[in-house]
Amino acid sequence: MIRGAVGAPVKHASKGRIYDMKELKPRERVERVLRHEPVDRVPLFYRFKHEAKEKLARVYGIEDASTGRAHNPDLELRLGNDIVLYQVGINADFSHRHIEIGETWHNHFGVGYGKSGLQGRNAEEQAEFSKTQEFWGPAKVVPENFPSSHPIQSVEELANYTWPDPADPAILDPIDEIIEKYGDDYWIIVDMSSTLIEAAYAHIVGTQKFFLMMFDEPDMIAGVLDGLTEYYTELGRNIIKKGVDMVRVGDDVGAQQAMMISPAQWRELAKPRFKYMFDAWRKERSDIYIKLHSCGDYSPIIGDMVELGVDLSGLMQPTGGNKEQVELKKKYGNDIAFVGGFDVQNLLPRGQVEDIRKGVHDTIKNLGTGGGYIFSPSHYVLADVPVQNIYAMLEAQRDFSTYGRYPLD
Repeated sequence: MIRGAVGAPVKHASKGRIYDMKELKPRERVERVLRHEPVDRVPLFYRFKHEAKEKLARVYGIEDASTGRAHNPDLELRLGNDIVLYQVGINADFSHRHIEIGETWHNHFGVGYGKSGLQGRNAEEQAEFSKTQEFWGPAKVVPENFPSSHPIQSVEELANYTWPDPADPAILDPIDEIIEKYGDDYWIIVDMSSTLIEAAYAHIVGTQKFFLMMFDEPDMIAGVLDGLTEYYTELGRNIIKKGVDMVRVGDDVGAQQAMMISPAQWRELAKPRFKYMFDAWRKERSDIYIKLHSCGDYSPIIGDMVELGVDLSGLMQPTGGNKEQVELKKKYGNDIAFVGGFDVQNLLPRGQVEDIRKGVHDTIKNLGTGGGYIFSPSHYVLADVPVQNIYAMLEAQRDFSTYGRYPLD
C-alpha cells in the first residue's frame, strides 16, 4: 500500500493520472518506481563491503559500521538510501565476518570459510604488506573470506545432510525490530541470496565439483537444488508473514562476458524451482514484491525473469556483459524495473571525478528513461575506491536525479 506523501504536493501527470510529487517517503518512492509511476527523484540503494563502510562511517561520525546479518543501515540512510536491507541467506555473514588467517568458520549450512587472496602470506607478512598500502588508494588489496570446505560431496552425504531450520528465530526475529524501526519510512527488503545455483556451486558442493557433477551425477545436483528450494521456499514464507515489502533472491550465474551455464541449462535447473518458490510466496501474500539478482552477464534470461513475475532485476554490471543498457531498457523496461548499472569495477575505483559524474549521468539516462529504475552501484563499493570518487558519485546522483528530471523523457 502506498502511504500518503509528506508536505505540499507538486502535481505530475502521467498517462492521465495525477501524482503528488513533493517529499515522497522513501518507501513510497520505491514502490512507485516498481509500478513504473513518476517519482520526485531516482531512488537510491548503496551497499558497502565492511572495509569501505568502516572508513566512510568514520568520516560521518557513525560508530557502528556493521555489515552482513548484523547490518546497521545508518551510514547508507545518511547517504540517501531509500531501502533498508537485511541479509539472511547462505552468504549473509561469511564475507562480512572477521576471520583470522588460518581460521575456519562454519555457518548454519555447515559450510566452512577462511581467508583467500593472500598469495601465500602468513599473518605477519600480511600485516606488514598492509602497512604499505593507502586504504583509499586504488591499489589496496583486502583479503577476502571465501568458502573453503563444502558439506555435500557425494550422494551419501546428501542423503545424510540436515538442512537448516527455516523457522530459526535467530534469523527471523530481527525482522520485527527492523520493521518497527524503519518500516514506516523505508522500503524493507530481506535478502536470501545465494539461493539456488550459486548456493550449490559456491557453498554447498564447491564450484569445480558442481559443474562436473552437472554432467556426471545430475541426480545429485538435482537433489541439492531441491533441498535448497524447499528450505528457501519455507524461509520466504516465514519472512513474508513478518510484513516485509520485498524478498530478494540471488543467483550468480553470469560471468564477465557470458553466463556460467547456458540459458537452456538455467531454464532446466533454476527457472522451474524459482517458479515453485515464487508461486508459494504469492499464495502466502499476493502483493509481495520479488527481486532476482545476478552478477555478471545474465541478459539472456531477463525475459525469463519477466515470465516469472520478477519485479526488480539487477545489479546490471555494465562491465559484465550488460553493456547495452539502452537496448535492454527498451526491450524489457515496461515489464520489469532495474537497479544498479553504475560501474564499480573500473570507473568508480579508477576514474577521475568528471568521468564519474558523466558515468552517473549516463547510467541514469540509460536506465531511468521512462521510470522504473533505482540508482545503485553495480555491486558493493569496495575498499579500493578513493573517498573523493564516492563523494563524486553521491554529488552527481543528487544533481542528475532530482524532480523534474525523472522519469526522463
